[in-house]
Amino acid sequence: MADIRTQHFLYHLTDINNLNGIFSGGLKSRSLLHGFSDVADPKIIASRHDLKLEEYVPFHFFARNPFDGRVHLDNPDKKFVLIAVRRSHAQANNWRIIPRHPLSGVVTTLLDYETGMNAIDWITMNLREYDNDECRRICMAECLSPETVPARDFFSIYVPDAATENIVNTLKQRYGFTMHVNNNPHMFPGA
Repeated sequence: MADIRTQHFLYHLTDINNLNGIFSGGLKSRSLLHGFSDVADPKIIASRHDLKLEEYVPFHFFARNPFDGRVHLDNPDKKFVLIAVRRSHAQANNWRIIPRHPLSGVVTTLLDYETGMNAIDWITMNLREYDNDECRRICMAECLSPETVPARDFFSIYVPDAATENIVNTLKQRYGFTMHVNNNPHMFPGA
């Protein structure tokens, strides 16, 4: 498996029902959202308040991470898409980083991009051993945009099947976007 540190993208999982709003207004922080399909655990969302994480748009460093797996298990009737943004975009805009799950008890501050990238334990992350608590927490490191991410900044959108691909392509054409839509079920848990 490829080294996660050397990859080029960050990923945000969302319910396909949110995509119309994302295309029209950008990928927004939780604090700016109303009336969306929310798939996050409410207890975890409430506990993220101390670091004001609801004011950032969260991305993960790889697909099929523990968050993605939990969301798929908890929402078996929903269709998801995975939005990919280049890490170079995050770096150029100095997005913030949390080097492990924000509720690990270790995270007390958000790091700037370079400091955060250097703080991540990439060796442990590459193990992807989700039954190991320490590894699972590291695999849920986040890269956080302090601003709404416009859909024009998306590099691609991954979809799990042809039907979802058709829906996303129709929306993409309606809004005049050019990002690639990649039908790749292996980017999603359960594949």
